[in-house]
Amino acid sequence: MTMRPEIQFSSAFPDDSIEDGGDFVQWPGRNVAEALKGGLEERGYRVSDPVDAQHVGWELDIWRGRKRFWLRISILEPELNYLMAKNMTFFLWPDVKLFRAFLADLQAVLEADHRFGQVRWFPKSGIDGRAAPASGPFND
Repeated sequence: MTMRPEIQFSSAFPDDSIEDGGDFVQWPGRNVAEALKGGLEERGYRVSDPVDAQHVGWELDIWRGRKRFWLRISILEPELNYLMAKNMTFFLWPDVKLFRAFLADLQAVLEADHRFGQVRWFPKSGIDGRAAPASGPFND
């Protein structure tokens, strides 16, 4: 079974970027990160405030107990956005079972919020066109 931790989606969130003289003071996507934070917290995760990663977007650190996951949200335009999930649960070996549960919860959060649309899941490093998209994190 292929795990698909990279997501491409469209967004109905308003543009929340702030520009000053052609330079970004705040890159777009904080509102998307806040929505994901709220949805994951409702599912029992502890989630950091969104971290500004400048031109690459916004990042969230997520914990289930002492085990951590990471998300990066990149907003390019309303119809083209990316979300990358990373399993940070490892000391020697990653907790694959817990990461699978996290991806299932992430899918539920995305499906529950009508502002996320055209959600397509890809295997790691698969968004570049070499892999076909799927409708969920585990679908082949």
